Amino acid sequence: MTRHYVLIAGCAALLSACATVRSGCESGEIRLSQDFANAPGSACTRTGPASFELTVLPESADINPSPWYAFDIITPRPAEVSVTLDYGDYRHRYRPKFRQADGGWITLPEETLILGDGDHTALLRLDLEPGTARIAAQEVLSPEDRAAWRAAFAEQHGLEREILGASIEGRLIEALLRRSEDPDAPLIVVIGGQHPPEVTGALALRSFLETLFGRDRADEVLSRHEWLIVPDLNPDGIMRGHWRENLGGLDLNRDWGPFTQPETSAVRDAIEARRAAGHTPFLLLDFHSTRRDVLYTPDDAMELSPANFSADWIALLDDSWTGSGAAFERDPGHNPGLPTSKTWFAEIYGAPGLTVEFGDETDRDRIEALATAAATALHRYLRDQD
Repeated sequence: MTRHYVLIAGCAALLSACATVRSGCESGEIRLSQDFANAPGSACTRTGPASFELTVLPESADINPSPWYAFDIITPRPAEVSVTLDYGDYRHRYRPKFRQADGGWITLPEETLILGDGDHTALLRLDLEPGTARIAAQEVLSPEDRAAWRAAFAEQHGLEREILGASIEGRLIEALLRRSEDPDAPLIVVIGGQHPPEVTGALALRSFLETLFGRDRADEVLSRHEWLIVPDLNPDGIMRGHWRENLGGLDLNRDWGPFTQPETSAVRDAIEARRAAGHTPFLLLDFHSTRRDVLYTPDDAMELSPANFSADWIALLDDSWTGSGAAFERDPGHNPGLPTSKTWFAEIYGAPGLTVEFGDETDRDRIEALATAAATALHRYLRDQD
């Protein structure tokens, strides 16, 4: 691929009016396909022999603006292909990513992105070699990729795998467990994958866990705690290329308390089973993505146990951070009316819950460095507790 130009455009029609009609996109010499996991099935119209228009709209109205797109261009010959993305009332958020022949991903250069109409519009042009080119808002981590990572990580680091339940479409909710021989060991919960497009959070969670558990399997610090890890909580939303919700039409990070959905209920039940067995909830970390690297923490004035965890952990993190600029911003607060995992954990168990957010376009090497520093700081914190 030698040249990239981007324009991304808007559809003012109502969601119901933008049906997923492909209008010849998957036929012809040069084709656009969304026939793979994580692709949202956006309405597609062929506008020329090598040009297409996609209507990029969410799974329901009035949703968090995370306009996800993912598609393949299949061409039997070298060709310049253009794709218009139509965001409707939403605006451009994710810089397009291109999957290379080796399976790695690159971000298309910033100077190739031409926005118009208040960031509602844009055009993507690619000089493509023969074959299949995959373009997406972020790296595509398919359900198969995620399952393979969980299996390999568990085997490498001696964690158990446990099925907590199933999603609405019957996909398994899998947890990774590290059990403590201490029947009273405090419980640490790590979750991710609530919001499908938040790929930087998923990448960070992997680096965080690989650092934390990459020590000796007999690591005494880790063994003093019971670990419950759920990396991919919304498998239906991930599979279908949703912007935010599960198949039940709900943002899962607004269901901690109501527990109307099987995914959140499965995690709650797993926590409660361990609490009933003597493992007091100690800490919850929930990995996400947003527009910057930020830690949403409880307010320091809250009476939680362990006390002052956020300030102490962040101090250790900052002390070990060698990257450019500050590591994370910190945004403390507590909103009892907002049923997030963070709020629920603090309200029900009196223990700190934190939302760990990574920027959409944060350099991937920086994400790895931040996650590594966060894991190292947590290990130091836990080591110093006794």
